[in-house]
Amino acid sequence: MKRVQYDRYGGPTRMYIGESKLPQLGPKQVRVVVSAAAINPFDWKLRQGAMKLFINRKFPKGMGTDFAGVVAAVGSDVRDINVDDEVFGTMDFKESGAFAEEVVLDSHLVAKKPASLSFPEAACLPIPVMTAWAAIFDKAKTSQGSHLFINGCTGAVGASAVQLALARGVKVSGACGTASLETAKAAGVDSVFSYTDRRLQAQKGKFDAVFDTLGTLDVGHGLSMLKKGGVFVDINPTLRRVARGMFSRRYKLAFATMGIKRLSAIADLASEGVLRPTVGLVVPFADAVSAITAIESGTRIPGKVVLSL
Repeated sequence: MKRVQYDRYGGPTRMYIGESKLPQLGPKQVRVVVSAAAINPFDWKLRQGAMKLFINRKFPKGMGTDFAGVVAAVGSDVRDINVDDEVFGTMDFKESGAFAEEVVLDSHLVAKKPASLSFPEAACLPIPVMTAWAAIFDKAKTSQGSHLFINGCTGAVGASAVQLALARGVKVSGACGTASLETAKAAGVDSVFSYTDRRLQAQKGKFDAVFDTLGTLDVGHGLSMLKKGGVFVDINPTLRRVARGMFSRRYKLAFATMGIKRLSAIADLASEGVLRPTVGLVVPFADAVSAITAIESGTRIPGKVVLSL
């Protein structure tokens, strides 16, 4: 089986397409033939060693977390997934390897693919939507009538947060790049600012929650934007940001893994048209290394880049 893998932690030059043997199927696992796999920043952060303290030291390691495909086999204890089901899902970060021809993973990490979505579209759902859900609902506790500010409201996580929030009657304001202002307005963002807009400095005490998807909003400024009892949610926990936020109970961290239990709900919302993933570019699996390298190096694509197998 071919997959994108790396032989040590480091930069893009450590990646290559190599041969790997699938693990034996466990009783609570499924084997999926991958049709599409979406590229997330989290994937190269893992390769760079961001979570190496929590992962075994065995190399080579596979890359990739989010995917969609067709179930080829199920373990003896799996009841809700069947062979030939079309599914989407996410790999446990300790066992990454979705940029591959096939994957084996626990059945709770997959959900049935909405018939209305293509495989590339479904592959775009897990990490961005799980992260957004954990941030705005589980941590920020937003609900109908809340006012939410999203820094990076047109990125994959930000756009997912906008869609989820609006579906629950949450009022959304946000910031994005100048080129994306109209996109944000069309998505339903009420007040949109460019990152360099000086009016952002005046947005104090206005929001029930602030969600920084990029890690570029100063923590102190983000906290100042909150109403009394509001929450600032961060998904980019650098030591400096955490040190600044730890002195306030209003500073919260959110991670995609907190939203894994929402996969079936995410599938339902996608079926209903609430969640509309945007595929920016579909790349053949043979070009995976160059595609990942380009995005990691700063090439900007409106929408997710997806590998096609």
